[in-house]
Amino acid sequence: MNKLYVGNLSPSVTVEDLQQLFGERKLPVAEQVLLKSGYAFVDFPDQNSAIKAIETLSGKVELHGKVIEVDYSVPKRLR
Repeated sequence: MNKLYVGNLSPSVTVEDLQQLFGERKLPVAEQVLLKSGYAFVDFPDQNSAIKAIETLSGKVELHGKVIEVDYSVPKRLR
């Protein structure tokens, strides 16, 4: 599963902010970023990149004053 949920985002966060954050951490820039109010869904090129993003970012990185959460995206029907 290469799609991740990025939560606890400030309303002022942009797609460019997220892509810059991934780039600074030497994570492959996401192929697709779907930004909503307070959260985003991010596609990574492979499983290893997704795992590294979770381990590197979740609960450890602050963006626009809020510590972000990163985890696997789970479809609504499976929650």
